[in-house]
Amino acid sequence: MPPVVLKTTTRRRATGMVIVALILLLLTSISAFQPLQPQATVLVEFEVPPAANASDIAQLLQQKGLIKSAWAFRLLGKFSGQEKTIKAGRYMLSPAQTPQEILEVLSVGQTMDMAVKVTIPEGYTVRQIARLLAALGVTKEEDFLAVAKDGDLVSMYFSDGIADETEFNWEGFFFPDTYFFSPNTEAKEIAQRMLARMDEIWAKETKDLINLPANLSPRELITMASLVEREAKVDDERSLIAAVFYNRLEQNMLLQSCATVQYLFPEPKPVLSTQDTTIPSPYNTYLHPGLPPGPIASPGQAAIRAALRPATDFKALYFVAKPDGSHAFSWTYQEHLQNQRKYQK
Repeated sequence: MPPVVLKTTTRRRATGMVIVALILLLLTSISAFQPLQPQATVLVEFEVPPAANASDIAQLLQQKGLIKSAWAFRLLGKFSGQEKTIKAGRYMLSPAQTPQEILEVLSVGQTMDMAVKVTIPEGYTVRQIARLLAALGVTKEEDFLAVAKDGDLVSMYFSDGIADETEFNWEGFFFPDTYFFSPNTEAKEIAQRMLARMDEIWAKETKDLINLPANLSPRELITMASLVEREAKVDDERSLIAAVFYNRLEQNMLLQSCATVQYLFPEPKPVLSTQDTTIPSPYNTYLHPGLPPGPIASPGQAAIRAALRPATDFKALYFVAKPDGSHAFSWTYQEHLQNQRKYQK
């Protein structure tokens, strides 16, 4: 009897190990069909050589960091038959895509020649972005505006604190960058990619920060960055302009940013009048203390960095634009008046 018990126990242990191995294999296989980096927003240029076979392409995709497993990609291609229809050419792919989605792009032959290159300039508003996308045939202007107002978008950092006074919930959070989109892409997909890119930049710029400046929220800091973006014309002055705004907030002074008044017009005016600064709007920082309800444009990475890291020990409270786009900074109101007479004739 004892030997029989030993054999039975051994068989059970062996069976258990096989089951565990099968479960691990199944879990690994399922994982292999998922995106390599679900949150990635940067596209990777990928070329399918004319003479490449399915095995070569799968290995290249894995080497480029676009898929988890060349084996899983080959398996998809064989079962679907799509590996036979992969077309040579240059593609823009993302590690946020599933292997099936990448296979679909390659088999359809949706090369870079078919994609539309869209460059969003720094400081663009939602309306300007919408017009640009429509002009390039990427999506409808009205669709993008609707998504920017109340689209079901997801952000890791900026989903809270939307003020009632803002016309567009996501104004300022569509990161200005170069993107590639297919013609007639859904507005929500475009907006989500731009918002995810802003999340990515924010994570990078705040990685080593212990505390956020002036106890502001992420949304408020992007608002500050948008003011810096629209006021600064010289890169070296971004942190100085940010410091001036922080100094004014600390002393409970009105920010008096012309850029916030310009935001109230469909198109920027060449010169603001004194009457313009009396327009009754929560965005008018000549009338209302503190920051405006939300961003006034999409700030670039340099402006975000300046808002997060303003110039230290720079106590200026005023700045005046010079004809060349740079600014003259001053510490007293008398100096400010002198600079106005000197540079704004």
